[in-house]
Amino acid sequence: MKMALVGLTGAEPSLLAWQIALDRAGTPYEVLGLQDRDGRAQLISGMRRSRFQALIVAGAETIGTGLSSSERTELQALERTLGTRRLVAYAYPSPVHGLRPPFWAGPLDGLTASLTPLGRRVFPYLRDALDLDAGSWGYLAAPISPARFVTLLAASDGSPLLGLYRHRDGREEMVQTFAMNACQSHALLLRFGQLAWVSGGSYLGFERNYLPIHIDDVLLANHSWNVVTHRPDDDPGVTIRITADDVAEAATWSRARDLRLDMACNGYGSERYCAAAGVAVDPVLDALLDERRTFGWINHTYSHGNLDEAPRATIEAEIERNLDWARRVGIELEPDALVTGEHSGLANVEATPRRLENPELAPALRAKGVRYIGCDASRPYPAGAIGADADLPAPGIPFEVGPALAIPRHPSALPFDSATRHQAVDRWRTHRRADPPPTWEQVMAAEATRIFVTMLSNDPRPHYFHQSNLVSGLAAQAPEGALLYELIDVVLHRYRRSVRDMPIAQPTFGEVGEALRDRAVWDAACAAGTVVAHREAAGVRIENRSGAELRVPLTGTIAGTWCGATRSGWIPAEPGETFVALDGRPAAV
Repeated sequence: MKMALVGLTGAEPSLLAWQIALDRAGTPYEVLGLQDRDGRAQLISGMRRSRFQALIVAGAETIGTGLSSSERTELQALERTLGTRRLVAYAYPSPVHGLRPPFWAGPLDGLTASLTPLGRRVFPYLRDALDLDAGSWGYLAAPISPARFVTLLAASDGSPLLGLYRHRDGREEMVQTFAMNACQSHALLLRFGQLAWVSGGSYLGFERNYLPIHIDDVLLANHSWNVVTHRPDDDPGVTIRITADDVAEAATWSRARDLRLDMACNGYGSERYCAAAGVAVDPVLDALLDERRTFGWINHTYSHGNLDEAPRATIEAEIERNLDWARRVGIELEPDALVTGEHSGLANVEATPRRLENPELAPALRAKGVRYIGCDASRPYPAGAIGADADLPAPGIPFEVGPALAIPRHPSALPFDSATRHQAVDRWRTHRRADPPPTWEQVMAAEATRIFVTMLSNDPRPHYFHQSNLVSGLAAQAPEGALLYELIDVVLHRYRRSVRDMPIAQPTFGEVGEALRDRAVWDAACAAGTVVAHREAAGVRIENRSGAELRVPLTGTIAGTWCGATRSGWIPAEPGETFVALDGRPAAV
């Protein structure tokens, strides 16, 4: 159960996009360049040994140019005998694929394509219309024989952009006549169904559409951006803190959209409010307690203090005091999850000079049983040297902090010190110094697209915002809805315009950590060759040679949960063989 990605060089853009997609899903593959003699030999010998479950081919010229006549004949005979399907990732229309020469070529930016009746069977999780992002060049052509070439996705004039071609000898291929890259939303939406079709309905891999949302600094007050001085205002009288009404609105919004907000809270914020106001009860805390089952809860330390140089005792106290406060008021925090204030205590390459991880952090986390700690997905976190010339890893990669896994969280374009559009726009313009300066609409569109694409990319890492982004009607002269709702509602509108019945996954912080750990272990097992899976008539047989239980991502069997008209999940496989039956439904088309 391995995909063969076949190109002339193996570095074609269409193959690179598929490599990213398969890596995200956890689907094993081999890249074969047919210009190389070894690549040609591996393709033919692999097919002879039934090593490849499906072929994903870069383009129309790949097989015709890359293989000799005898090799092409043998490959076609093997595909026919084994029932191996082929997907042509970007084809120039030609009779080889059942199409006449193109009568038009050009950019497809903004095109709304339509699924045909057969397309709805191959992509049952999509709605009938699919909007194409900018950046796709395509060709329009007519089928030579509509009986043998059936359109799945059509342009406005009915021309096929994606279709199924059945060769006279019975071989089947999916033909795509436009380019896609790994960051386009329509590519991400189509690939789930394309992978299911080319694999015959079951394959190694697991995908979900994730949207975990963290709200930091809950119960604290954030600084407020001053649109006159163009800097944060340090006046305690103008700080931004949600009200009880804001909490009620957040709960109503959350229930209406069936979307959970995970509150990263600091108990000191509530106690400080009561002391400063001379009251015994914090109305914001009371409102949160009334809705405690609506939200998720994460330990954000007691006071949000900076832990970069804190001794171990201070770090432990910040963790434990917040847990004690939560137990006392009746909030159930995730016991083994933590987000430090401003991700402090971890290495910081943006500081001058660059700062190493606090060596007291890891033993404090071990003492307090913390298994997951938040970090910023936009920053690299070096494990060793941190000098000006030190090599840094790519941002967004999970890493270990003693016993804990550091989980990268995606930062938002919504500023922590802004509760109104006016504040947000002024802050963007002050810091970005762009010419022309960005408008609210431009930034919102870009940020909504970023979140939407991340959501479709099988990426469980959370997006984090701040409690100031939940404030509504901060000033009477500029009443506004909370900025977070406006942004996420745009994302949800795009999702529901595109997707029919795939649920939005919202794992807890700990569940995100487990998903990232499962992926790392699975990737290592595949790289080491300690796991092999075979598709059989009745199911999938997994051979685990590692000597320990391994969780295997699997789609299209009786195991797992429903998503996108099929079941998928992480299946525990003991050492030796594990058999998982197919779900009994016929493969799509």
